Order: sequence, then structure tokens, then C-alpha cells
Amino acid sequence: MSRLRAFLDASPVAAVALSLMREATGRAEPLAPIMPARPAALRRGERVGFWSLCGGVGSSTVAALVAHRSAAGGEAPLLADLDRWAPSLALRAGLSAATIADALLQPGRERELVSRWSAVAFLPGAPSLNHGFDALRLVAVIDACAAGRAAVLDLGAGADALDPALLASLGRLCLVTGTRAGQLQAAFCAVPLLRTAPCAVGLVVVGAEGDDAARIADRIGVPLLAAIPTDPYLADDSFAARAPTLRAVDTLLRALA
Repeated sequence: MSRLRAFLDASPVAAVALSLMREATGRAEPLAPIMPARPAALRRGERVGFWSLCGGVGSSTVAALVAHRSAAGGEAPLLADLDRWAPSLALRAGLSAATIADALLQPGRERELVSRWSAVAFLPGAPSLNHGFDALRLVAVIDACAAGRAAVLDLGAGADALDPALLASLGRLCLVTGTRAGQLQAAFCAVPLLRTAPCAVGLVVVGAEGDDAARIADRIGVPLLAAIPTDPYLADDSFAARAPTLRAVDTLLRALA
């Protein structure tokens, strides 16, 4: 970026344009938000879960972004929707396919039931997952479907999603929160539930800049992994993202590595 800026600064017209952009954006590097970002990736075999105590904070969206960005970075993981009550990733993907419930009922055929969402291996969720929930069997299915790859698990929302056996299979659990009062209150209330978690826990703040997210993490008492900025593409359910969002996801991926 510094070499590009030096090159542009050498041109009188570019110097005027950059000066106007700096004044308009308040940024010393006004081109940074539009520069393409180099994708990061998960480690092969890594297991990471995304969870929130209340719904609507963006945990499913962040999980999907992490999976797709990791695929772009060279490690295409398994993305599994384990929300027991309101699985939504298949709707975002526009897919109608075999679900995690189907895989549980067909031992030995789990890998045949995995779908694809672009470059990502995908196992959609099912509302029936909450009936007779068997975490150990679920972990075995995830291992079989991942076949040595990394796995990104959308655990959904609510305290009942924090099954000890499921958490023990994770390398990291990401507590996801938004910035609205109710969402932050839910994040504070989630902390006692996570004190005995058998895996490392980190915080992802959606809709915040880095400084604000750091203050939130400090108050909650959970290490900050990444701040995902407000993105109009994500707000209207378009599965697309701006460059600053992708850079934030890359930051999250590197924190998970």
C-alpha cells in the first residue's frame, strides 16, 4: 500500500484526488477499503464453532463467511449447520439437500450425503435434530463428513447448544455478538455458561469497528478474535461482502490458526 501511495503521490492529479479522499474519509490510507484482500485459511483438521446466546446477531453468517473465505485461501472446510431449532444456512445457500439428520440415520454413508455450496462441503441443518440429540454420534458424523478437512460448525443460539461433548470436539468456540443493547446483554449473560467450556473461547463482534469491539471484549472478559464491520450486503441477506468485511474475516481466520 505504501508503494502504491508513493506512486500516486508522484502524480499531481492523483495527489489532488488523494487529498480529497483523505479529507472525505478521514483516513490516511483512503484506498485501503477498496484494495483486494489476500484470503487466509483454517488449518487442516481444525474444528471451530460459532454460537450466540440469542438469535439474530449474525453467527450463522460469520460461520459461512469463514468457511467460504478459508476455501478461497486454499483449505475448503466442511460447513455444518447444527442449529437444532431454526437452521437457516441452506436457505442462504439456496439448496435443498440431505441434512445432518439424514446423515445421523445412515451410518457409513455420511460422506455420500454431503452437498456443496460453491467450493465448500456443506451439511444442512434440520429442525428435527433436537429430538433425541446424541452429541457423541453427531461428533462422529462430523468427523466422517470432514474426512480430515477443517470443519466450521454453526451451533445456533441458546444455552442448550452448548453440549459438553460437542464443545470438547472443538479447537475454538466463537461467541458472536452484535452491538445492540439486547445483544450485548446476551453476550454478558453467556459468559457464566462458557466458564467451564472444554475448549478455548473467543469473541467476534459484528457491526463494530476495532476500537469499539476491543472495549466490548474488555468489558465481557473474553479475548477478541475479530470485529466484523457493518456491511450493507450482509444486512439485506445478500451473501456477498465488501473488502473491509473480507479483511475482517481474514483477521478472524488468522486468529483461529
